[in-house]
Amino acid sequence: MKVSKISWALGVALALCASVAIAQDQKQDTSPIDPNAPLQPLDTTPNGGTSSGYPNRPPVAAARGVDTVYDPSPYDPALVTPDRNTLAGAAPFTLGSLQRTVNVFDPVISVSGVGQVVPGTTGKTTLTGNSVASGSLNFNRTWSEYRFTTLYNGGETFNLGYGSATAFYGITSPHYQFHNLTISQQADWARWHVLLRDDFNASPGAAFSGQGIGGPGLASQFTSLLGGSLTSFAQSFVPSENINTGEAMRYRDSVLGQAQYSFSRRAEVTFAASYGLLHFTVPGFQNSEMLDVQAGYDYLLDPWDSIAILASYGKIDYTGTGKSTTDYVGALAYGRKVTGKLAFQAAVGPQEIQMTVPGGGAGNFHLWFVSANSSLTYKRRRGGVALSFVRGLTGGSGLFLGATSDTATVSAQYQLSRHWSGSINGGYSLNYSLVPAGGTSIQFNNWFAGANLGRQIGSHLAVNFNYGALQQNNPSNCPVATCGGNGLQQSVGMSLNWHLLPVGKEGR
Repeated sequence: MKVSKISWALGVALALCASVAIAQDQKQDTSPIDPNAPLQPLDTTPNGGTSSGYPNRPPVAAARGVDTVYDPSPYDPALVTPDRNTLAGAAPFTLGSLQRTVNVFDPVISVSGVGQVVPGTTGKTTLTGNSVASGSLNFNRTWSEYRFTTLYNGGETFNLGYGSATAFYGITSPHYQFHNLTISQQADWARWHVLLRDDFNASPGAAFSGQGIGGPGLASQFTSLLGGSLTSFAQSFVPSENINTGEAMRYRDSVLGQAQYSFSRRAEVTFAASYGLLHFTVPGFQNSEMLDVQAGYDYLLDPWDSIAILASYGKIDYTGTGKSTTDYVGALAYGRKVTGKLAFQAAVGPQEIQMTVPGGGAGNFHLWFVSANSSLTYKRRRGGVALSFVRGLTGGSGLFLGATSDTATVSAQYQLSRHWSGSINGGYSLNYSLVPAGGTSIQFNNWFAGANLGRQIGSHLAVNFNYGALQQNNPSNCPVATCGGNGLQQSVGMSLNWHLLPVGKEGR
């Protein structure tokens, strides 16, 4: 199927999901906004009251993140503090945060066992397994106009029977480490909102499908443990890792600075800039560095709906080749946000892509592309769903000198009972190597799916059962020596997660 047909199909599906969610939503406030009213400092508590969300009432008890699966009490949208993310910013709209009015310190120790079935070179499947010992930390500190957040998850993976899986993964070592660290500092000064953030990842596999940390089932569990305190960057601000490879340790880092200025309650301008790198420690893969600058203007139509116009410039340099790609994007965006219930946004516009090679000549080319970025998050008292779709230029995931990629993800969670909860996650990525218009490109497409069932045992311990599946279709002319496995891989595992502080008592 052609990439354009897949892109439009995914876009239509996401739009339909958004329509259903918006149709179910009930407006909470019908009062108009006075565009001439003076801008007041934004409240840091819901409804302008105390931290409980209601005047003259005591603060609510410490709460975990909006997306956590360990809070046994029903989710209450009235206690959520809205975010200040804009359509023209690097981070997507969110439902808001339950952690903004409390300080959180939540360290977790996890032990996991994962059994895997992978296809071998002879067509037969091979059974192998991993043991994972890891730790995570969710730290949030709010004071005055500032909020500091640190999220970490990392550990050691031990391969059991790793030699039999060498042909599939290219595995050469019986154990390896993985680390994910996000540090964020936000400040609200009257009309200004400033964000500084660094995202670091070290893993022997692609982050997109959870390769290197036990697969998509285990990756979903770790995300839930950290409570969804922070959202991910937009794709253009992060080096791409959405193509699976054989085992190859890589380091990815993205540094972002963003400033928003509010002219009034309706109008806001946003400036964002980021620098990122993707570096492999073994030869045969393509290292890269990227720079992205974006600016835009948001206008609030009513208490829930907003529109924006934005423009961006991006450049990716491919280390040691002298080659680079440059892109220019102009887009129109629409968003709808109901704090605690619904967050939807969509942006689309033309993208000009230029390839530059040393010496110029026939190696230089440019082409036009349709760039799109959309996300939807919808949550009720016991469950919620999140979808995203992104289309545009990427760095090629270490395999190509640039690629055009279509990426879709979905996740959902539901509180089955006071102590039992379930979640699912999945994704699909279609990637084409960057070539001049009319040229023949190399194609990679892959998908993954994961499921989790968890139970809280007492105040410190939780047990999780997870399942994951992923598949990638490799071309016959793979551009690197160790492409990811060609065929279906499945995994089944169990984890024990021990919280240092009792659940519900990790915030102050």
